Amino acid sequence: MPADDESPRLSRVLVTNDDGIDAPGLAVAEAIAAAIADEVWVVAPAADQSGRGQAITVRTPVDVTAHGPRRYAVTGTPADCVLLARAHWLADTPPDLVIAGVNRGANISDTIVYSGTIGAALTAEHTGLCAVALSQAFRGAAETADFSPAIAYGQRVVAQLLAGAARDEAGRLRGAWSVNFPAAKDETPIQGIDWARGARGGTVRPRAERVAGHADRFQLAFARGATPVVDPQSDVAVLRGRRISVMPLTNERCDIAAFESATNRRGWRLDKTGSAR
Repeated sequence: MPADDESPRLSRVLVTNDDGIDAPGLAVAEAIAAAIADEVWVVAPAADQSGRGQAITVRTPVDVTAHGPRRYAVTGTPADCVLLARAHWLADTPPDLVIAGVNRGANISDTIVYSGTIGAALTAEHTGLCAVALSQAFRGAAETADFSPAIAYGQRVVAQLLAGAARDEAGRLRGAWSVNFPAAKDETPIQGIDWARGARGGTVRPRAERVAGHADRFQLAFARGATPVVDPQSDVAVLRGRRISVMPLTNERCDIAAFESATNRRGWRLDKTGSAR
């Protein structure tokens, strides 16, 4: 990564998260944004929206409550927050960067498809904005999660990403990344930073646990994979090695390898019933 002193000073940054407007990690992200930009906007969910992915609210209105200058809570998802900010407050002055986080807990392996933090960053990327999702791993109770690694290294990591980011024809920053910081409560200091890719096998199957005293109420979760992730370039391995993991993100949903393989085969044929074969 380039030196952080080569990173551009930004005009404005939009900050959101999935843990909610009062989450401690949001304040960390706000501080990072304030250090690199002249103007910071915060548009975050009014309540915890973890696990919402890129879901948006389409059948009902969302309500907005002001929490100070350029700071708003929305009764919607993280993706709603990005879209509302872009369409309403920042329609004529789009942010140079969207920061999602800092999430309470790592966003790694195949669970990231459900992450509202990642979903916010991908929604920003989908609308043509540069974005970074920040997540802090922790040990112990979620209520006592320690954000000190994100506080210590977050600004520099973001600055270096921006220094090396591509720009479009209008000169706007492009790209989206997921950054995970190792847990703070460990005798081994953080060892550095590495590019990473998403691991597979972190989850195996969904699990439904009945809530005590309620026959028809369940808590959803995932069963963890029994086979350790060994790919040294995976986000799991990088984080396990006490290094900050950085993974480029994309909204591409097409399996490119399968598409290219399919287009090299014979074309489609339809039988008389209209079914493909």
